[in-house]
Amino acid sequence: MKFAFWVYGLWFACLALELLACWALVRRGYWTHWKAFGCYLFYMLAQNLTLLLVAFSGNRDVYIVTYDVADFIEVVLLSLVVLEILVKVLEPVEVLPARTVAQACFWAALGISVAVALSVFIHGSKADPWYDLPLTIERTIFLADSILLWIMLFQARAFGITWKSSVAEIAIGFVLYLTVQATTRFVMSVYANGPVANIASGVGQFAYVIALGSWIWTITHRDPQPARASAETMARMRELASDFDVVPKERIFAAVGIKINRTDHGENVDQPDEPPTPPRRYNLK
Repeated sequence: MKFAFWVYGLWFACLALELLACWALVRRGYWTHWKAFGCYLFYMLAQNLTLLLVAFSGNRDVYIVTYDVADFIEVVLLSLVVLEILVKVLEPVEVLPARTVAQACFWAALGISVAVALSVFIHGSKADPWYDLPLTIERTIFLADSILLWIMLFQARAFGITWKSSVAEIAIGFVLYLTVQATTRFVMSVYANGPVANIASGVGQFAYVIALGSWIWTITHRDPQPARASAETMARMRELASDFDVVPKERIFAAVGIKINRTDHGENVDQPDEPPTPPRRYNLK
């Protein structure tokens, strides 16, 4: 297959940045703490190199099949990276106020519902289910993942996240990339062919280059472990947690099948009922 000159330029720029990111990832010790993120970077390097070799072969059908399979794997890995970021953000969940957790769950449910509704409502210009269905699934996942990260960033202060941390900066890069990719998927569903679709694809690749640059800066300048909140911040979060007793965290997690037994702040853990002591019997002579 033949592409424009600027497409090959972005292609080689992505390969160079991905190689640098993978090298810095191993050298700086990020691989130990960021498994999903590391797998994603290594996979993207292998994916772009494979697609470039297939494009040079000139077989259009083989390139299309390879691109579809590689794109599906990328979507799965992106979701795993978002999950990894959320796990690192919600790690100190015991000291988070119940109101913060409830608000995050509410906005996440609302945002995912809107993402699904938009993806289903906007139909493609092609009446081909093999084209429209994968594109709809892909843009829905991209949009849902970006919404989850946007919610996390808007509530970063409530979660005790500092902006000068690896978690926040990696999340910002993925927010940029996922938001632009979801938007380009909507544009490509309306304009399947032509210059508009090509421009949208180029904008998506340019956003990926910017995200790669931000991740490389984060890997080389930030500690791989997320910055822990200070003792004062933890005390303030515990105080806020004690002020909002309307929706206890135990009920929130119990709704999804997670039981938490709290032993701090002088609270007693429920003990199983002991059998009653039988009455004493006296033998009277």
